[in-house]
Amino acid sequence: MKRRTFLSGAASLMASSGLVAGTELARAENAIDRLLRSRDRGQWKDQFDAQQGEAAVHASKQPIFSAQTPQLVERAIDDYRQIVVNGGWPVVPANEKLELGKSSSNVPILRKRLIISGDLPRSAAGSPVFDSWVKAGVQRFQERHGLPADGIAGRYTYAAMNVSASIRLGQLETNLVRLRSMSGYL
Repeated sequence: MKRRTFLSGAASLMASSGLVAGTELARAENAIDRLLRSRDRGQWKDQFDAQQGEAAVHASKQPIFSAQTPQLVERAIDDYRQIVVNGGWPVVPANEKLELGKSSSNVPILRKRLIISGDLPRSAAGSPVFDSWVKAGVQRFQERHGLPADGIAGRYTYAAMNVSASIRLGQLETNLVRLRSMSGYL
């Protein structure tokens, strides 16, 4: 309600100064409301990468740079080094959109990919059906990578998912150097 109160106050101020007609402000409010209700709008959840069962994801409740960030990145580097030593993860074919209820030969590959990165428990391996377990795993992956967490494996999810483990490891190592150089500014 604060947003509407602010907009109403802004409307009064603008109308009194002759800057905006009432219909133009109404269109602006409608556009904002549509954006806020949009399914595709990303959200930052408090537990965006919290551990799930066997998942090897590092928990964080703070989506900001903190004194613990370098240590968390070091732990992630150790995990990714092990993933690279074990052969990385498979490339998930990006030839079809996968979503809840769909059955495909690509789903077991997607499951394996999500298990290796810790977004899906090992007990969820095998089935060719994109079930609620896979949807939740895809959503965790999407949230960790700053994508809208709709649980659908599509173009952007595949693009982020199919970056090799060795490249992700290199990104973490590069960012650790940057984080350490910034640690004096906390």
